[in-house]
This record gives sequence, structure tokens and C-alpha cells, in this order.
Amino acid sequence: MILTNLQGKEVEIKNCMGCEIVNGSIDVFGGILYNGSYFTVAQDFELPIDGFIIITSKRHVKKFVDLTKDEQMELTAVVHKALKILEENNIAEEYNIILEEKSSHFHLWLMPCHSWMKEKFGRVLKNIKPIQEYAIKNMKTQENFEKIKNTCELIKKEFKKLF
Repeated sequence: MILTNLQGKEVEIKNCMGCEIVNGSIDVFGGILYNGSYFTVAQDFELPIDGFIIITSKRHVKKFVDLTKDEQMELTAVVHKALKILEENNIAEEYNIILEEKSSHFHLWLMPCHSWMKEKFGRVLKNIKPIQEYAIKNMKTQENFEKIKNTCELIKKEFKKLF
């Protein structure tokens, strides 16, 4: 499968995208922001939205209910720390936490609710697909990439302090 990454480069996904991100087979913009025992944190692979964070399990597991107790504990701590970092640094005031079990690799999205999203689309959760399409079409600018890069560096630095 061929996907286009955040910067518009085509990337071949040979197997499971989650596994390839976790094992470093494909690069993500900003790099891995946190690399824990059971989860990694990274900027979304495809969408140029500042603070759109993906938390991915290292183990190939599909459902939340299939996580071990230790995985559940790390996931909760990572989500809490990531949201705290993002909120304290004014990346976004609100987030939607989205868990889809459609993929064969467990991941959770921290979707920011930026003011531009609310102004253009209203309720963010209800309009995720149009927001994503808008971001891909309109937000691949050097200025936005710089903002995302800075947020990634901030998150990495703060996670190192916390864990």
C-alpha cells in the first residue's frame, strides 16, 4: 500500500503501518516523541495538524479490551502526560480522544480542537473527515511544518522529564 506522508512524500507500507512506525521502518515527521515499554507517541503520519498525536501499541493487538493490565496502565499515563503537555503549552484548549478498532494495530488519536477547526467546521468530532481533507489540501505550508516540528520537540523534551 502506498500512502502520502505529512510532507507529501509517497511511502510504501509493506505490512502493518503501526508496526512499521514502531520498528522505525518508516519515518514520521518529528520522529518518535515517546518510546515506552508498550507504546510509542508520534505526530500523525499523514495530517499536518499541530498537536494531532497518535499513541500506538508496540504489540500487534487490535482491541482495547485485549491490552494487558501493564499496557493499560502505561496507556493511561501516556495519554494523561501528552494531554497535560499539550494543554500547558497552549497547543489546543480541547482534545477529542479517538479510539478506532478497525485497524489491526491498536492506536489512539489525540485530536486537537483548534479554533480554525471550530470556525470552519463547527463541532470537531462530528467533522473529522472534512477537517482532515482540509488540512491535507491547505496546511502543508512551511510555517505550519515549523509549528508542528516545534511542538514535536517540546513533547519529546517534556516526556523525557516525566518518564
